Amino acid sequence: MKVFAEASATQGRNTLPSHVAAVAAVHGLEALDADGIRDARALAAQLIGEGIATDGHLAALQAHFGASIFGLRQDGALCGLLAAFPLNEAGLEAVEQGRFNAVALDLALVARAGEQPTAYYGWGFAATNKDGARAVLKASVDIHRLLYWAVPTFARAVTADGVRALQSIGFIASNQDGLFQIPPNMISAGVRA
Repeated sequence: MKVFAEASATQGRNTLPSHVAAVAAVHGLEALDADGIRDARALAAQLIGEGIATDGHLAALQAHFGASIFGLRQDGALCGLLAAFPLNEAGLEAVEQGRFNAVALDLALVARAGEQPTAYYGWGFAATNKDGARAVLKASVDIHRLLYWAVPTFARAVTADGVRALQSIGFIASNQDGLFQIPPNMISAGVRA
């Protein structure tokens, strides 16, 4: 597929939101607008609880990088949510030192479009059915495998289902409670695929 060939040309350090959106779209996910972001936040709160980022933080992130909050809809209802973004050097350092606050996200830690990322962070994964879960997990795998394989990818599990989902796609527990990561793989995506 053309999208996969273009995406793999990023050498595992993608700087273009359009590549993230294209890979997510292959799995039926679309970048969410302000209304969709409110729906996504409500879905995450329903499934995870209220101790999550506000829809204002979600919208600010979407504006900052351009392609970070995605959803899958069935019959008009949101059934899958993927929120993930690239980190800059300060962001990677904050994660590694246990200072990264995913609820009150500091956008100064997030790479902007065109900025070389040093890590990728899976901020939120939620689904109400198997189709939503499948789309979110497959998109997550391909975004890492094609676009961010040369940098560490992090995610924090807040539920038992989250732990199982992260482990099912290759995340391993880190030395911080609840934090998981996929270490960078310096072999090119084209050779690995």
